[in-house]
Amino acid sequence: MEQVLKRPPWWAWFSLMGLEIPSAAIAWAFAVSQSHLVVVSTPWLYQFLFVAVWCVNMLDRVLKIFRGGPAAYSDECLLFAKKHCFVISLLIVVAAVTGLWIMFFQLGVVIFQFALLPGICSLLFLYFSSNPHKKGSLSSGFVMASFFAAVSFSTGAGIPAYFYGTMGGGWGGQLSTPTWYLVALVILSMFSRKRWNEEEEEDGQDSAARDMVSLVWMGVIVIYVVFCLAAAAREYTGDAWIYYGLAMAGVFMFVLDRLKKNMPPLLLYTLSWVALIFPLLLSGILAQRSEEHTSELQSPVPIS
Repeated sequence: MEQVLKRPPWWAWFSLMGLEIPSAAIAWAFAVSQSHLVVVSTPWLYQFLFVAVWCVNMLDRVLKIFRGGPAAYSDECLLFAKKHCFVISLLIVVAAVTGLWIMFFQLGVVIFQFALLPGICSLLFLYFSSNPHKKGSLSSGFVMASFFAAVSFSTGAGIPAYFYGTMGGGWGGQLSTPTWYLVALVILSMFSRKRWNEEEEEDGQDSAARDMVSLVWMGVIVIYVVFCLAAAAREYTGDAWIYYGLAMAGVFMFVLDRLKKNMPPLLLYTLSWVALIFPLLLSGILAQRSEEHTSELQSPVPIS
């Protein structure tokens, strides 16, 4: 049965308009750039990144609407996209044209070596995400869609740092160790949101089994946080702040899972992305301040 989409509160527009994932991509780009002392001299890279991620996010929603299924009648983001499908489709076309213009006329063909891997993974994500035969949290379709979405997001969000930095333009640079840690966090987030939705739909059924799954899942998040802290302790570069930020995001995911029963689904979904955006921005700011402090200590003291 299709739910009636009420007038959304002010905070809901962030997710309804698909701004949560592009904002998280910008936060990761900022964190990686600051940790590697990369100065992004043009705003076009951030604009291209934001537009590209937004297009993939909203195109996925439109494809899910045309595919149908229970989510199209219960998920508030999909209900909003269904209600305004024509306007959103038009905005996707405008955004895609804008992204192509930025790519060809502002960034040049060199951007292709950085955009190739996330572009391929985005297409594979859209294919598996639109698979009408997937069922359950651990179906092959959802697992593959989650993996390719995480790789596409993680490698694409770091493009500003790769473009101007010394990390290299090959896939080896884009698939660095911090990138794989972000891939793992994005996959954990996607599975958590999937599990939250299924628990809401099956409320009152097999509570013991759900509690066991929740306990195991919390253990996985704790292990992830421990690995991030261990990786940060081994680092003597700006990457340490990235690992601290990812660990903080994992802690926030743990807290959200404990508080999920007291939150409406749309608020829980929005906060799950805020839980990623805030720590990444904070880690970028701390990396920047740390470098400034180091530079001050290393600067020669003038002799009067």
